[in-house]
Amino acid sequence: MKNYRETLDDNSKKVYDLFKKYKPESNTFIETGCHLGGGITKAINAGYNKIYSCDINVDRVDHSINLISEMASSGKIVEPWIYNCSSTQFLLQLLPTIDTDATFWLDAHDEGGGVPLFEELGLIKGLFKNNTSTIIMDDISLYISDKGLKELQTIIKEINPDYNFEFIDTSRPESILVAYIG
Repeated sequence: MKNYRETLDDNSKKVYDLFKKYKPESNTFIETGCHLGGGITKAINAGYNKIYSCDINVDRVDHSINLISEMASSGKIVEPWIYNCSSTQFLLQLLPTIDTDATFWLDAHDEGGGVPLFEELGLIKGLFKNNTSTIIMDDISLYISDKGLKELQTIIKEINPDYNFEFIDTSRPESILVAYIG
C-alpha cells in the first residue's frame, strides 16, 4: 500500500515536504485560500492537527469541509476550522486567538479577492503573538514583481529581522517563498 506522499505529483510532494519540514511543535497550520482542500489535506497528512483556513468562495469551503470531515471525525484533527470570508477578515479574527507558533500557508489570490499577501503579512506583523513562525507563500512568481518581492522581504524582516528566505521551484521557477528562522 502506498503512503500518502507517494500518491502525490511532483509539485504536491514539494509542498507536502515543506509542510513536514516546517511543522512546529504546536501542530498549528494557518492557510489563506483553501481552494479545493489540497493544502489542508497535505497539512493533515504532514501531522498538523489544528487546522485553520478560509476561502471567499462558499462552494470551495463546503468542498474542503466535506473532504476533511472523515479525518476530523476520526480524531486526526483537533481543530478543523474553515471559514467563508476574505483572508484579511479571517486573519483579523483568528490571529489574536492563537498563542502558539504556526506554519502559515498564504495562498489567497484573485477570483474577487485580489492579491492580499501584503495585507496578510501586515496582519501577521500586527496581530500575531509569535514572530518566529514559518511563513510559506505560494504563487510568488505569478503575482509579485521583483520590486514587490523586495517589499515583501522588507515587511517580513519587520516581523522578525532574523527571518531567512528560501525559494522553492514547483511547476514555475521561484513559485514558493519560505520565510523561516534558523
